[in-house]
Amino acid sequence: MKKFVLEKKYLILQRFLDLVYSINMDTYLNIKKLVKHKAVLTFLLFFAFSWSKADVENGKKLFNGRCASCHAVDKKVVGPALAGIEARRDEAWLIKWIRNSSEVIKSGDAYAVKLFNEYNKSVMTAFPDLSDDDIRDILAYIKEEASKGGQDKASGGGTGDGGTAAQPPVDIETLKFLLLFTTGLLLFAALALLFAAAILINILRSKEGKEPYKWSNTMKTLGKLVKNPYIAGSITFIILAVGGSKLVTHARSVGLHQGYQPIQPIAFSHKLHAGEYGIACNYCHVGVEKSKSATIPSANICMNCHNYIEKGPQYGTKEIEKVKKHYEQGKPVEWVRIHNLPDFVYFNHQQHVVAGGLQCQTCHGPVEEMEEVYQYSDLSMGWCINCHRQTEVDVNKNDYYLTVHNEWVEKKEKAIKEGKEIKITVADLGGLECAKCHY
Repeated sequence: MKKFVLEKKYLILQRFLDLVYSINMDTYLNIKKLVKHKAVLTFLLFFAFSWSKADVENGKKLFNGRCASCHAVDKKVVGPALAGIEARRDEAWLIKWIRNSSEVIKSGDAYAVKLFNEYNKSVMTAFPDLSDDDIRDILAYIKEEASKGGQDKASGGGTGDGGTAAQPPVDIETLKFLLLFTTGLLLFAALALLFAAAILINILRSKEGKEPYKWSNTMKTLGKLVKNPYIAGSITFIILAVGGSKLVTHARSVGLHQGYQPIQPIAFSHKLHAGEYGIACNYCHVGVEKSKSATIPSANICMNCHNYIEKGPQYGTKEIEKVKKHYEQGKPVEWVRIHNLPDFVYFNHQQHVVAGGLQCQTCHGPVEEMEEVYQYSDLSMGWCINCHRQTEVDVNKNDYYLTVHNEWVEKKEKAIKEGKEIKITVADLGGLECAKCHY
């Protein structure tokens, strides 16, 4: 394989020399002498290899968005495992196959026809929009992942280690109630013990011929203390402060549904699909990079895979049959919405995911670990504002900010030259303006 690569790169150099030859004979002979020198040839080949090195990060993004729904690096999903694909077929064949497998099959290619028949004559989605370099990037990513011993589960957001699924956060209000109830029981027990002790002390005083303590005298003393304006004022202040704090906390929680986990019409496991299989979020939620709403996937998206996968590892055929029924009847699955902001709040997924570069887990939590999805964050106004205040914007790697906020780019570059640190947050770019989020 290495020999083939070297021969291929040498052929490219030879063609370049032929072009030079057509221009100037002396230049041709001089360069040819240099190329024959091993050190110079090694340098040229190294430079050519470095210059043409595939973009693995771009390949990772494309793989997760285009391929991960049907393929994994280290195991068979809908299609075959992709580890070692560069050894099975050459690059030119792979580029043709990935761009349009149907054309390769129609050409009568023996390997393509064999693969087509082996996988129940299921046609792979064509990707005519992918350039040759894009496909090379995908192949480079597959090769790198295969060398690690398996697909990087973090790319799809999951661990895939079969660990315990993420659980909804504990209800704080329930914990507070239990704490107050327990405190009340302990206080009652303390008073009961105090009362019993007083009775025993009075019995002992009677045996010793002493006058027993009277509760009426104790109550009179307490009455005098309560009537003291300083003590009464302090008690009133404490009651108002604690009560007011509780009232404000409760009022601010109205409309917040952190931990909300409704029962869905179909038992869909995000842990299995996004975690174990590594399917990218934007494969199902197609609007997340294109529009205000991420959108709920239609049944036909599910059937892209479940036309061929008829039995699941957890629920067998039961849940998949429900999806098929909706698909055949042309009726959407009536999923129960979990994340729902008030009508007067404007939130744009595209702006946060594309321009802001945020991961889905920033707001939705570790979805890839959830068997059943629940609302991870409270999504309150304060929560959003804190995020806007703390999230730093990388203006150097984002064309959106380079175009719209050049003054901040210049300010940051100047600070770097002066050896200073400057942090540009969303708040600095108008992220705290009321009209940004409210109609």
